[in-house]
Amino acid sequence: MLMELRHDEIDRLYADPSVEMYRPEAVIAELEDGSRVAAMCFNLTAAPGPDEHNDEYVAKLRDVARRLHLPEDYVETIE
Repeated sequence: MLMELRHDEIDRLYADPSVEMYRPEAVIAELEDGSRVAAMCFNLTAAPGPDEHNDEYVAKLRDVARRLHLPEDYVETIE
């Protein structure tokens, strides 16, 4: 999934303390038609510890995935 955001929108999105540990990484995304575009992907630098689970965030992310009609077997892997 690709989204087009301005730099100020990205800054606001990742300013929240709950996601401030995500870091941008440049990637090349391949689209359904086979074309490729440069994109920015935000990833955790380290996997969360066992005590760092956010049920509310998981529920919201699963909801978005379902609204985007992502495969249910994928949605269930979101933890």
